[in-house]
Amino acid sequence: MQAYRALIADIYRTFGWRIYAVIGWMALVGITEGFAVALLLPLLSRLGIAGPIAPTKIAQFFEVIFSLIHPNAGVWVVLTVLILIAIVQFALSVALNWYMAYITRRYAALWQGRLFAAILNADWPFITEHKIGEFSNAIIVETARVTGALQTLLLFASSGIVATIYLLFAFMVSWQAAALLIIAALVMGLVVVRLYKTTRVVGRRIGPINAALQVHVHEYLTGAKIVKATSSEGRAIERVTAVLKNLENTVRKELFVPVFVRLALEFMAFVALAGFLVFGVEILHAPGANLLVVLALFMRLLPRFATVQVLIHNLNTRAPAILDVNKLLAAAEARREQPTLGAGALAIQAPTNVTVCGLNVAFKENLVLRDLNATFPIPGMIGIVGGSGAGKSTLIHALLGLVRPSSGTIHFGSYDIKDVAPATWRLRIGYVPQETLLFHASVRENISLSNPEAAPEDVTAAAKRAHAHDFIMALPKGYDTEIGDQGVLLSGGQRQRLGIARALLSNPLLLLMDEPTSALDSETEQEILATLEELRTTVGIIIVAHRLSTIRNADRICVMDMGRILPKSSGAF
Repeated sequence: MQAYRALIADIYRTFGWRIYAVIGWMALVGITEGFAVALLLPLLSRLGIAGPIAPTKIAQFFEVIFSLIHPNAGVWVVLTVLILIAIVQFALSVALNWYMAYITRRYAALWQGRLFAAILNADWPFITEHKIGEFSNAIIVETARVTGALQTLLLFASSGIVATIYLLFAFMVSWQAAALLIIAALVMGLVVVRLYKTTRVVGRRIGPINAALQVHVHEYLTGAKIVKATSSEGRAIERVTAVLKNLENTVRKELFVPVFVRLALEFMAFVALAGFLVFGVEILHAPGANLLVVLALFMRLLPRFATVQVLIHNLNTRAPAILDVNKLLAAAEARREQPTLGAGALAIQAPTNVTVCGLNVAFKENLVLRDLNATFPIPGMIGIVGGSGAGKSTLIHALLGLVRPSSGTIHFGSYDIKDVAPATWRLRIGYVPQETLLFHASVRENISLSNPEAAPEDVTAAAKRAHAHDFIMALPKGYDTEIGDQGVLLSGGQRQRLGIARALLSNPLLLLMDEPTSALDSETEQEILATLEELRTTVGIIIVAHRLSTIRNADRICVMDMGRILPKSSGAF
């Protein structure tokens, strides 16, 4: 029930009064459809097919209406009215289903957008604490289940409302027959009610299994090179197959139970139909016209009742997804990076400094940076070396504002990082990671990632500063060349140059480079370093490296160990 309450509350929060309008719309469709079926009463009577109509209230109502239309309303008048009501019912039904499709897809887009935005706006530690497969599963798979739950709920409401209206019309035609319909429906419901628990359990299990599948598939496909290089294909296939088997067993129940319910209800509906005919003729001695109309209502009502039962099972398997996506959304929003100043570039001019004072950064209980002090001049080039775990990358992340200090300060000119919105802070900083992330898009789109509206001349200027313009122009379509997934059509050095061009597009004062040449050959590394030699005269460059050859021309080399800069490279430049 918790999932149902959460789902209904979220739907109402999203659509508000529109939900009431849809429910009213459903009722109107049911009423017009009920009237269309009930109009068979006067039609059959006038045709002389099923004898006279029993003097029920609905029959008297129709006779009053037809007397107002024409004193001697015959078959053609009744048929015309019936067709007109059927046309109205058809139009209302088509429009209703179109609108239901619209709000269903709108709901999916809203949830996917909310989750994606919340995850990207969360702080960096939150993102690193989760697996990418978990995020993609929530955004793609779980939101699809939530949307399916909304769609099922709308169909459930529609079927329930129309079934109720049919039942009211059946009571007006023959209350005895309507009572029999209710008894039949109750018996059918009692037969399948025990299966509800099964589908609820299945609904709770599917989410975690789907997440595990997404995680494994994402990890093994992104790491396909190392999997093949270590002959680990068998292990990877074995683990994914185990998850698939678990998912297969769970989904089998999800698919089978509603089908079993439908088949069982169809069987019971057939038996009930036969019993209804015998009861109506032999016990009630109902007039033929009334019996045929109730029979028509019966034939339309029982399938809808069967549909309601199937939809309940579908809801049981889909509704729990709302709890999972709500939990992730709440967690991501709670970790949202909180700006304290409005967006816009910091008013800083070179020469200036980035000053770190008493900086401590901790991950959970582990203190990674310890009372670190340093001053980095702009322009200029500073090299940082140290063993694995020394804190080099964490320092870069702290300077970017990806991780927040536990204590201590970071100043960029006169600005304290604690008082500046992260996006504003990062506008003056360029970042080049060890492996440049490129997208399956054009060269221009990859360079202008942070500013899609950048003028072509600005993109070209950034590429020239990064010494990338010449090789770009040699590509088949120049800046409009598609470079493939992860820039597969480019060499390692060319990818790094695009990364540098991207970082330079915003004219940063500080360029942070985390092992930018570690995966490059010596010749390509020298080309990148030659580029940095030109840049160091206009921007500050902090470059993390394992090889001393990478930073031999730096103005100063800092050696880090155990989260500190060693005294002999104290950072006082």
